[in-house]
Amino acid sequence: MADRMTGVAGRTDYLNKCLDIAQSMASGDGEPVGVEHLLLAVMFNDDPDSRSRLALKQLGAHHFFTDETYDEVARVFARSPRPGAPWSQDAEKVLGRLVHWTVRTGDHTADTAHLLAACLESRPDELTQAGVTSRDIVRASITVRHRVSPADRQLRVRGPILSARRHNRPPSYQFVAKRQSDFGPRKPRHFNFRSQTANTTGLNSRVQFHITQLHVATLIALSLASLLMLIAIAHAALTVSWWALSWLAGQVGRRALLPISARLVIDVALIVMSIPLGLPWWLTILAVLHRGLDVFEGRLGLLELRGEAAEPRLSEKDIRADRRVNARGARFYSVLKLRRELSTR
Repeated sequence: MADRMTGVAGRTDYLNKCLDIAQSMASGDGEPVGVEHLLLAVMFNDDPDSRSRLALKQLGAHHFFTDETYDEVARVFARSPRPGAPWSQDAEKVLGRLVHWTVRTGDHTADTAHLLAACLESRPDELTQAGVTSRDIVRASITVRHRVSPADRQLRVRGPILSARRHNRPPSYQFVAKRQSDFGPRKPRHFNFRSQTANTTGLNSRVQFHITQLHVATLIALSLASLLMLIAIAHAALTVSWWALSWLAGQVGRRALLPISARLVIDVALIVMSIPLGLPWWLTILAVLHRGLDVFEGRLGLLELRGEAAEPRLSEKDIRADRRVNARGARFYSVLKLRRELSTR
């Protein structure tokens, strides 16, 4: 039944188990299987190395939920499932999106991370308080792909370690010891800029590798241009007019806060204002150089994030919206930390 609904050639064993548990929860509630049952099963299941839980851990979202929630769902997993509850229309729509998310992450088999992404597509506000968006889930799912437990691992990468053919062997880093980073972010600043920065998951792509190299070089050049601009502003403010300090507005208007059009409007206004104030011409030239590098760096960063999120239409507006969600999550994390209410799972 579920194969017909999802249209996916295969599903991991653990995804099937999560679907059975969702039905069991619904049976206990005396109602059809809803998206909330699927979310409970996929987020708080009893396998800490399932792909969905590893992705949430990678994002630090696991800190935001109580240990009691994990224990309550784990008790349902420990019992024999009670299938038979009908599927609601919303739940069927979620299952019907599994093939989309499986293809988007470059996988062959639907697993728990794809179910989590499909649920969040239907209920995007469910993890907003934890500072998590659907794009974050995609990027985290790709990052943890090779640390997943066998029951939830992609079916085509489960060859024996001592297979005679090299291409049949699983990658060696599937068996490395867990690192400290596997416990997830533990500081508010780690949440704030998640949607603004790329990681290393796409560096196996030659194109992505060269884009990253160029981005790093551009960031260095932009940092030098910013330093020169600040020195020039300070020099003009001391020797010509304190009005030169108004150029600091152009320095503050970065892509994380304002769209390109707003940043260009600020620069044009500053240039026009500098003419009657008699500010030096070289200040304007440095500003144009700085803004050009700023715009170019933003486009390179956008290309990187498009590749990581597997979303060619991703825009800077989307990234700024994601950053606002991440920032809210960082603030809420600080509150929970002060109250000592963070989950230890």
